[in-house]
Amino acid sequence: MFKHKLFLLVLLTLTLTTYAVNTQAANTSKPNILWIVAEDMSAVDVGCYGNPAVKTPNIDRLAKQGMRFSRVFTTGSACSPSRTALATGVYQTTLGAHHMRYSDELMPELAEPVKILPQMMRENGYFTGNIRNICGTGTGKDDWMFKTEQKKWDTSSWKELISHQPFFGQIHFSESHRGFSNNGKGVLKDKMTIPPYYPDHPVTRKDWAGYLGEVIIADNHVGRILKQLEEDGLSENTIVVFLSDHGRPMIRGKNWLYDSGTHVPMVIYYPEKIARPDKFQPGTVGTQLLSSVDLVAETVRMAGGTIPDWMQGRCFLRENSIPRTHVYTAADRFGNIDTCSRAVRTGNFKYIRNFKTPDSVNASSTAYRRKTHPIYHLLNIMGERNLLTPVQAQLLKPMAAEELYDLTNDPYETVNLIGNPEYDRVQRELSANLSQWLVDSKDKGIEQDSPAIVRHFHDYGTETMKKSENAIAKTRRSVEAYFKD
Repeated sequence: MFKHKLFLLVLLTLTLTTYAVNTQAANTSKPNILWIVAEDMSAVDVGCYGNPAVKTPNIDRLAKQGMRFSRVFTTGSACSPSRTALATGVYQTTLGAHHMRYSDELMPELAEPVKILPQMMRENGYFTGNIRNICGTGTGKDDWMFKTEQKKWDTSSWKELISHQPFFGQIHFSESHRGFSNNGKGVLKDKMTIPPYYPDHPVTRKDWAGYLGEVIIADNHVGRILKQLEEDGLSENTIVVFLSDHGRPMIRGKNWLYDSGTHVPMVIYYPEKIARPDKFQPGTVGTQLLSSVDLVAETVRMAGGTIPDWMQGRCFLRENSIPRTHVYTAADRFGNIDTCSRAVRTGNFKYIRNFKTPDSVNASSTAYRRKTHPIYHLLNIMGERNLLTPVQAQLLKPMAAEELYDLTNDPYETVNLIGNPEYDRVQRELSANLSQWLVDSKDKGIEQDSPAIVRHFHDYGTETMKKSENAIAKTRRSVEAYFKD
């Protein structure tokens, strides 16, 4: 009897050991996945996207060895709305978490069955981390505008993350977000292109160079992170994704639905030893229309998972991927600025519906923007002196209820085609498409806000404007100095 029990015990031990080894082998056969997330960076402001004024060798090399995507658009044009969608693969407007930004008590609960990406990755066998303090960067920023009892991350430590494989990690850095620190060091200023809706003035050029200098710093971070992967022996089994949360931190960029606020860089790199999906072609450019929520779906597939029915993102590198013909973006309250806009974009056209029409783009600037954006003051001062071109002066005029742009012939989106009979059909089609999307996506942002939300954002605006009065005046004086006789 004793020998029989001993035999069963040994057999059970061997079985469990074999299962553990096989499970570990199965887990480690999956690739690690690392997102590198920049802030406030437009695609066209990166070297490999054709900007001659900046040198971004690390992002460029990643694009050359991997795949660069030329038409990726975030679901929102500011940090928290965009990151809310990147956390779930669901539009922030569907979640009812669309404003920038709620107080803690006003954040909505994340409704079932929606799960956050770290949870989905854990369910697929991954250890997760939002990493702080690596290679001189790593902010650990989430900025999700919902409450959830789901566990966010397993660690914020790089060493702990890489000790568990497979891992899914994110590294966020704040460069290219204001304030700018390097004063344009490394920027080829004579090759900068200032969009026509800004005055080509020393104030603009200094601010623009400061921003592009931050892009260069961000690229340096990417290089150090890639080197760290090599030093840790992880470069051959880690898929790397580089992207930005939304577009550039400029007037008419961030917070707005023009491409300058929503068009972002995205590069995906698969090492040679990792099996690549059917539509991944190293060294090429993916030109398909993509929404940032699609990266969430594709990441789940990278992990060997199945995309849940509730997710609005789509995979885009698989044989059965369904290409998009339209992408959708949204802008809602930013501090005390009460906006509500929705846009639909195709390859050639963009239609914007402004449910609320503020006094102007420039006037719709929070206290933070007024104290940190010198171009805000430049536009006002030059407008007062009648020095603006018609395109520039448009930023000081009330916004239209509808906007339509021919992106092929007008990439800066300066000529509103609403009312032009040649484009009536395009307007009707895109307007109908957007209206249907509002219904299909269950957009909660077009519903009336609660009194508590209205009061919160009003009070926030009043408080921040009062606190910022001196700083705003100081920034204006610094711009006025250029106009002294």
